Amino acid sequence: MHAKVTERLREVTQTHAPPSRTAVIGYWICTLFVAMPALVAGAMDVLHLQPLFGLLVHLGYPAYFATLLGIWKVLGAIVLLAPRTPLIKEWAYAGMVIDYSSAVLSHAASGDGAGAIAGPALSLVALAASWYLRPCARRLPQV
Repeated sequence: MHAKVTERLREVTQTHAPPSRTAVIGYWICTLFVAMPALVAGAMDVLHLQPLFGLLVHLGYPAYFATLLGIWKVLGAIVLLAPRTPLIKEWAYAGMVIDYSSAVLSHAASGDGAGAIAGPALSLVALAASWYLRPCARRLPQV
């Protein structure tokens, strides 16, 4: 069984052409666009610093939620930037999709304008581009 899986992994990695330089640059731009603000925002959430803490309270979330959300933002950003660990990366992408889409919906439900919705919506687009452009080493193997 192990030999079959190993052989299939070898086939998959040999049949996929390496990504173009443009795709790799696009991947890193989008990933850094998402990960760096997530690191900063996560730290601000954990420490209950303004303006992000006030924004969470404005949206109706309890104060303790900032700490919980902040820890997951920091961990997700670290995982996206770290090499390998493709399964954990998939979970980080999923968690960030939930975070950004929830932010869009929360701002819309609170009556905030398009300016408040634009940030998390743009982050959602960059996150999707990062996921789509990720190199083979950062993807789950296709077996």
